Amino acid sequence: MSSFDGFLLLFILAFAVVFVARGQGLPPEFTRWHVYVINGLSEGRTLFVHCKSTDDDLGGRNLDPGTNFNWSFRQHVFHRTLFWCYVSKANDNDDDGAHASFDVFWQDVILFHKCSWKDCIWIAKDDGIYIKDLARNTDEFRREWEPGLLQD
Repeated sequence: MSSFDGFLLLFILAFAVVFVARGQGLPPEFTRWHVYVINGLSEGRTLFVHCKSTDDDLGGRNLDPGTNFNWSFRQHVFHRTLFWCYVSKANDNDDDGAHASFDVFWQDVILFHKCSWKDCIWIAKDDGIYIKDLARNTDEFRREWEPGLLQD
């Protein structure tokens, strides 16, 4: 380990101690984050979900109504962690269906507040994609469905 690496590690540990001592909990870099994508569609419709980051392809899966896909991770120390998902649903009348692509985790204090600094919950509903604002206990609309299905 170089002297710079040792200094950086010592600085990060001191920063963490200050956060904990002030009662603010651990900084985001030390938090174990959890992301959930929930199928909140009605009428028994299946939701296809495929999530990725720059480093990890979490794969695609079909979710039954009321079920979720979730994973956990620690944020990159230089705040470069980004996860995004592609979701799709078949429409009631067997037309071409609908899809949406959206970021589910990125460096943003407003997002962190909505996620209560550990749990980011995304819900696919009939009219679009929502994030659960845990601080307010509400579902906040974030994205409309786009017509048609894309190959992910």
